[in-house]
Amino acid sequence: MVDSANRERENKNTRAVLVVDDHELVRNLVVSMLTNEGFNVLSAASGPEAIEVVRADSNVHCVLQDLSMPNMRGEEVILEISHIRPDLSVLVYSADEESAVAHRLSHLGIAGYLQKPFDPEALITKIRALMSN
Repeated sequence: MVDSANRERENKNTRAVLVVDDHELVRNLVVSMLTNEGFNVLSAASGPEAIEVVRADSNVHCVLQDLSMPNMRGEEVILEISHIRPDLSVLVYSADEESAVAHRLSHLGIAGYLQKPFDPEALITKIRALMSN
């Protein structure tokens, strides 16, 4: 019989971060950084792909979302994801200034923001905090 502490540990080990970025180089770099830190990482190259991953994989615990995406803006992706999984934390990154992004996204309840180029340690610290919830 598995006790609740083991189940909680097992659940945390299967939790995944979903990295959403249309730029392959950036996406692969972020995935590598997070994987090297021991996180389970999934990735998506587009908004529709990210939405499909969230629908299909209940292990997604948080999303790292680039705002500047073609075809489907980051805000649209975040809104759709929040309808599917209101419990999901979304950390946004963009080259836009933080105050402008905060104003634009205030109605979406994002978990945080990182301005590009971001410090890898800042990213890892924020992801760790989100994954520990």
